[in-house]
Amino acid sequence: MPILLKYRTIIVCLLAGMLYALGFPLFNGSSLFIAPIIGFALFNWALDQETSLKKQFVLSLAYSLGFYLLGFYWIPHTLQEFGGLFFPLNHLLGLVFSFVIIPQVYCYVVLKSKIKHPLFLAVGYVVLERFVPQQFPAHLGHSFLSLAPTVKLVFAPWAGAAFYSFFTALLSLALVEHFKTKQKPKLYYAFALVVIVFHLPFLHPSSAKELSTLKIRMVQPNIGNFLKIDSERGSVNSIKSVYDSYYFLSTDKLPEKTDLVIWPETAFPTLFLSEGMKNNKNFPPPSVIDSIIEKTGAELFIGGYDSSLKPGEQNYKSDYNSAFLFSSDRYMKEVYHKMRLIPFGEGLPFGPFNQYLSGIITNISYFAEGDTYTGFKTRDNHSFVSVICYEVLFPDFVADMLNHQKDEAQFLINLTNDSWYGDTAEPHQHLFLSKWRALEFNLPIIRSTNTGISTVIYPDGSESPRLSVGEKTYLDHDFTFAKREKTLFQTFGLLSFLMVAVVLGLVELALKRKTFFQEIMKTDKA
Repeated sequence: MPILLKYRTIIVCLLAGMLYALGFPLFNGSSLFIAPIIGFALFNWALDQETSLKKQFVLSLAYSLGFYLLGFYWIPHTLQEFGGLFFPLNHLLGLVFSFVIIPQVYCYVVLKSKIKHPLFLAVGYVVLERFVPQQFPAHLGHSFLSLAPTVKLVFAPWAGAAFYSFFTALLSLALVEHFKTKQKPKLYYAFALVVIVFHLPFLHPSSAKELSTLKIRMVQPNIGNFLKIDSERGSVNSIKSVYDSYYFLSTDKLPEKTDLVIWPETAFPTLFLSEGMKNNKNFPPPSVIDSIIEKTGAELFIGGYDSSLKPGEQNYKSDYNSAFLFSSDRYMKEVYHKMRLIPFGEGLPFGPFNQYLSGIITNISYFAEGDTYTGFKTRDNHSFVSVICYEVLFPDFVADMLNHQKDEAQFLINLTNDSWYGDTAEPHQHLFLSKWRALEFNLPIIRSTNTGISTVIYPDGSESPRLSVGEKTYLDHDFTFAKREKTLFQTFGLLSFLMVAVVLGLVELALKRKTFFQEIMKTDKA
């Protein structure tokens, strides 16, 4: 028992991190939105028990470790699949990664040592969430997604997930303040009550909108990593196996009409040369694509590899992770090159040293970064954009993508390949976090994956029928969408949330000044 008392703050932070993780889908895809509020409150309570900055850093490490152990337990599996690292090295490296999964907490410890005011701390934490680099951003407010579509998250298109992070942080800090001082922070509780009232369903009547419909087929081939890599290395048998899977799933039992057939990220195993192919009707696509388009009469949107290599050039960073749109007339209409690459998977974060390291570390792709926010149009002139894999997790990037379009995009296609993660929580977490972009930008998202979960996400957080992890099949869906306009969050980004915080701060200041003058008046009367 004395040991438990001695290390109680570390134990509390470890449990607090696990509560944070419960806000995201775990083993069965379910989550608990209230858990991060309690977890962040316990974390702040523990920090208040220590005066040493060094000890507070240790507590933040325990908090991050708890979050990893329950929420990101799948990282060692990925290190084994993707990097070829086996037990115990993959688990040891996973523990190292656990300390950088939520790096904003270390900056927050420093901030909390300088600032004590709950409102400023809550604002500071959300700003840190936004600007401290993270590969898999899982923020405090994201857990509220579990309430949708039953509860309409009305502040998402106004101020994004940042508003819900602010709400979570402020309520957690208010609870700690209440426990510590035995005085109710009435303003913060009133703010929480107002936020809850705004989410009551009768305040948001539905309105009829003119809808457009695309008849789509999402192909989920469930191609294993060995076959995928072997085909990309040029094995004739493996390439044929991949082609056969896509051909069958794209053409089997076709409905009367299909507008768009969609394949996932890096579906096509061999290189395209889009510079020569794009809008060139005399440059035919590969035979399997040609045959699928001929049989379906549909346009084809696929993930694959594009090369910018010219004769005599070296092949370092000459290839792109790309998305291609082929017309029903069987030519390449447009291509998007992935712009945000995954560190240690699609490149290394060591700048000019990468080219030399590429000769030593050979199991990394070393893709080139795209530099164009490509827009696409269907044959019926519906504008859309595409992002690849984890790009969808970054709201600022998606906002930039949308704001660079000449014509407002009506929907987004997210191509991804989660095969490296197996049947773990990662595909559920990836989908869960992707849904925020639909809410923030009032933007339907078609999510096409290799191994699942493939689905259509609608702007209220609802879904079409889905293809689950491990299924090898296709989904025909009448995809309906309304003409959309920019949301406030798309236009102003983090400024929208900051405006809410400023208003709340001004109200608090006004109330304190009123109390101050009331005290003066009481003194004068005495």
